[in-house]
Amino acid sequence: MNTTLTQFLPGQLWPDNRGQHISAHGGGILQHEGRFYWYGEDNSKGYLNHVGVSCYSSADLYNWQYEGTVLKQEHMPEELQGRHEGRIERPKVIYNAKTKKFVMWMHAERQGYAFSSAGVAVSDSPTGPFEFLFFDRPVLFEPENGYDQHTNERELGNSFRDMHLFVDDEDSNGDGVNDAYVIYASEGNWTLYIVRLNADYTWIDLPADEKRVRPQCKAEHLGQVWSRQFVRKMREAPTPFKFRDKYYMITSGCTGWKPNQAEYAVADHPLGEYVVKGDPCMDDVEQTTFRSQSTFVLPIDEEKGKFIYMGDRWTPDELGKSPHVWLPLTIDQNGSVSISWLDSWSIADFNQ
Repeated sequence: MNTTLTQFLPGQLWPDNRGQHISAHGGGILQHEGRFYWYGEDNSKGYLNHVGVSCYSSADLYNWQYEGTVLKQEHMPEELQGRHEGRIERPKVIYNAKTKKFVMWMHAERQGYAFSSAGVAVSDSPTGPFEFLFFDRPVLFEPENGYDQHTNERELGNSFRDMHLFVDDEDSNGDGVNDAYVIYASEGNWTLYIVRLNADYTWIDLPADEKRVRPQCKAEHLGQVWSRQFVRKMREAPTPFKFRDKYYMITSGCTGWKPNQAEYAVADHPLGEYVVKGDPCMDDVEQTTFRSQSTFVLPIDEEKGKFIYMGDRWTPDELGKSPHVWLPLTIDQNGSVSISWLDSWSIADFNQ
């Protein structure tokens, strides 16, 4: 029988209800009808996509029940299956209250990182099964330094890599659906893109045209439907959250599996402009984000500026056993973000 957990133990193996380490890497949390759902990469069979997207559920954030593979690799296009050197990274799920659909976006990839596309899937249930809809690229734009040739940007659109989804509490279109955005590394990882999604959350907020089933953002849509942020700064692992009408973004540098120093930035609008404020990690002597890379920020008490920072401590030789690093994140009255290391901690202690 598994022991009931009452604390977070950052950097240690985290057993689920089966006693197996939670393999939901590069993941995120969806809170729905009083329960938390944690989605992520199932790396239990290694780097390539031999399993799919896993899901775990919890009532208390400490103890997680394995819900299974909600998007199986055999239900994805052949290009994304492990036997074809396919890989799925950083899946995130949001709920559309109007369509009653659970919508998953992911970084769809193949070995060599030239595929670099968005994958989209939907489900009627938070525990799946999810139906894979398509892969594509949301933007076609020629940067000042030219298209990235490795990812065939001129022909296919700008590359789509480390990504995140963010649902605002604003409804700018007045269509009864809260605005949602996809944030991702593009231009061969040189620049981050932020693009507003349509009312179904299944593509970008542009009307269909006769030339393309799924239209792409162009230069004329810049600043209205999409934006370029951290231009030529080589930032990845975008992790957005909101506090008191301000929009925050944690990012990491691009150093492969090796951890590096995080930065956070703040804007007045989801599309930016984001102003870099610095490293949020307190007393992080190694300047490696406590040897982790950001993947999600979960609100605990938004009014008081209390959140949970979620990160991955990548172990490339045993990717499925990569530890999770969950730490308290606080925003003070001046809007400054701080993440502190604790060997063990609880939400009850954090809320005191």
